[in-house]
Amino acid sequence: MFIALSGCLKTFFSFSLYGAPLSYPLLMATFLVIYSVYGLNKITDTKEDQLNTPERSKIISSHLKLFKYTTFSALILSLIIGILHSWKVLLVLIFPLIAGLIYSIKFHPRIPRLKDICGVKSFTVALSWTVGNTFLPVIGHRVDFILMGLAFYFFFIKSFINTVLFDLLDRKGDKQSKTITIPVVMGKSRTIQLLLILNTTLILVIQLALAFKLLPVFIIPLIFCTIYGYLYIFYFSRQENRLEMDILVDGEWILVAFITILLVK
Repeated sequence: MFIALSGCLKTFFSFSLYGAPLSYPLLMATFLVIYSVYGLNKITDTKEDQLNTPERSKIISSHLKLFKYTTFSALILSLIIGILHSWKVLLVLIFPLIAGLIYSIKFHPRIPRLKDICGVKSFTVALSWTVGNTFLPVIGHRVDFILMGLAFYFFFIKSFINTVLFDLLDRKGDKQSKTITIPVVMGKSRTIQLLLILNTTLILVIQLALAFKLLPVFIIPLIFCTIYGYLYIFYFSRQENRLEMDILVDGEWILVAFITILLVK
């Protein structure tokens, strides 16, 4: 639910970024989609979670029916909202659901899951987040193409960094379960270097936004996100605490939403 709330607030920031009228049904749909996708992922990831997060795996196993029912209910409600709004909204909402299924489920013994292919897993997860965050707020509204491109890149890189960072914490369990992730292949030191380089490219996004005179007010949250990214990458290169990572990394968008509200006022 915390991850779903974070994703919902990320979409809220996206609405503000574009200057589009805020849609509470679409924010709710975002929350429900993320909840259902991550619920499905946790249900199918029992083996990996027994190694990486045994406490969470135990809770899910003991309340499996509850997780299944709430995941399915969230999925249905999100699709209903999409159908009632427009086919374009439904298409955007369905994308992470399809990606989540392909990412989590092994359809054939000879065909690997996307999450079992190095790099593809992180790319798929980041893309699933980014499609909704970037395109959901612009449906039915005219938005500058350059602004939309910068927003897409910004959201994608932030999501990619966060996904790989969590994989860094899970690398020991992933090795034992033979789950191939970027940290497993590259090692801790090189993974941190990669994340720092990717975070540095966000400075270019800010410079381009300034050059094209875009986002004059919301440059502040973008600068905050970039600096905050450096801080938690450096911090978790030395600390390996899942609860802290959940709160500080996923909770970033709570802070961004708060900053955005202050700027709008």
